[in-house]
Amino acid sequence: MEMKYAIALSLCLASLGASAATPCAASAACPAASEPARAALHFRREPPPSGAGLLGPYEMLGGLALLGAAGCWWRLRKPRSGLAEDGPSVVGKCRLSAKSSVYVLRHRDREIMLAESEHGITVIRDEART
Repeated sequence: MEMKYAIALSLCLASLGASAATPCAASAACPAASEPARAALHFRREPPPSGAGLLGPYEMLGGLALLGAAGCWWRLRKPRSGLAEDGPSVVGKCRLSAKSSVYVLRHRDREIMLAESEHGITVIRDEART
């Protein structure tokens, strides 16, 4: 057992003696043993980004997709002028109860009053406007 401690002590003293023998151990400018060596870093220079890179086609496709989505949204939000004139339009609506309502519709030169209930739709009045 004593032999183990003697060998460990001799190794420790040998390593201390070796570090004292180096010229860097006495100077304050020498980095510590745990610090990495400082070397000049060489960075790779890349050319500045240009507009003709690979990103260009994807930007154009994204822009076209955005314009297409905006066009579809606009068509759904704005009614077509030709269908609005020919089709019936709701002039008034009155809810009588939870399951029945009365509507007044205008179609070309006619005014129609409809009653809606859980049993179906009934025409109350249909007259031409002159």
